[in-house]
This record gives sequence, C-alpha cells and structure tokens, in this order.
Amino acid sequence: MKVSRYFSRLALLAALLHFGCDASINKTIRVQDGKKRNGDLNSVNGSVIVGNDCEIRGDCRSVNGSIEIGRTSSVGDLTSVNGGIRIESDAVIDGDAESVNGSVRSKSGVKIEGRLRTINGDIDLQGTEVKRGIVTINGDITLADKATVRGDVIVEDQKGHSNHSRHLDIRIAGESVVEGDVIVEDEDIEVRVILSGGGKVLGEIKNAELVRE
Repeated sequence: MKVSRYFSRLALLAALLHFGCDASINKTIRVQDGKKRNGDLNSVNGSVIVGNDCEIRGDCRSVNGSIEIGRTSSVGDLTSVNGGIRIESDAVIDGDAESVNGSVRSKSGVKIEGRLRTINGDIDLQGTEVKRGIVTINGDITLADKATVRGDVIVEDQKGHSNHSRHLDIRIAGESVVEGDVIVEDEDIEVRVILSGGGKVLGEIKNAELVRE
C-alpha cells in the first residue's frame, strides 16, 4: 500500500471514530479474561485492552490510545493512531496490524495472519509469525527468538512526511528468518540489516548494508 493511501485510510478511520461508529470517546475499552465479543472495538482518546483467552469477532481500533491483546486471545485487524500495540504470547491476529506514531511489540507464539505496518514506530517481535510481510517508514525492526516473516520486509519511501532519522536498523537474531526479501525503497535513508545468532534472510537484501555479528 502506498503511503498516501495509508494515511488517507487512517485519517478516515479517525473521522469515523470521532463522529460515532460505535466508538468509545475519552474512555478505555476493557474486555475481561475469557470473554467473547461480537463486533469491532473502537476508541478515541482511550485504549483498547483485551484480556487473556478472549475471542473478539471484529477489529480493534484506537485513536490517541494504545491497543493491548492478552495471552491466547484472538482478534481481527489492529489499527492504532498515536499509540502503541502490545500483543501477549500465543495470541492470534486474524488480519493486519497497523500503527502510526507508536511501536508494535509481540511475544512468543503470536501469529499475525496479515501484514504488519508502522509509520514512525519501532517493531519488536519475539517468536512471532507474520504471514504477509512487514512494511515500515522510519522504524527500527527487531526479530528475535525464532520469529518468522513469511514475506518481504519493506522500508517504504517517506517522501512528503516527517523524517526523524536518517538511519534504520533491521536486526534479525535468535534463529529468526525473513523468508522473502529485505527491500529499501527510500534512497535517502541508511539501512543496516544485522544478522546474529543464526538469523537469516532467504531472499535478497536490496539497498541496505549487511552486517554479520
């Protein structure tokens, strides 16, 4: 997805949440352990917190708040604007996970069935499987503890958007694997791909420096 389309989608999301669309305003949404919920969870100026062993038959969205998914829970898409995403062990994200101005962190056994995207946010995946690849603008990436990306890792061109850093690291460690390519589309940023502890990229590394530790 191109950057302009991505920002347009998130701007539309913010507007929809602001003007209703089953949104909680200025309040955190909490789902207690073991609960099942039908429908989306939307919050403006509040977080979305899903407990352990939950089943959410819908998406989780937050504007100006974080999203937290508990252990062994399952949810649809995750979208956060101005807030981070935290996913506890063995949770399943049955769709995409997207964050603007916030990091994405997940623990061992997590499965993200779609694509993971961030703008101005780091990615830290421990023992996580991402089915459709990773796309970032201006965020460091760490894969550890046998994390697997079954697609490409792409550093997208950030022309027209704020540039906080001219350097970005993609660290692949602890027997983690990127099954596709690592592709740097932004020619104005320096990217290092750091392999350590048996970390591998099975495809090509394009427009980035390879460092082995």
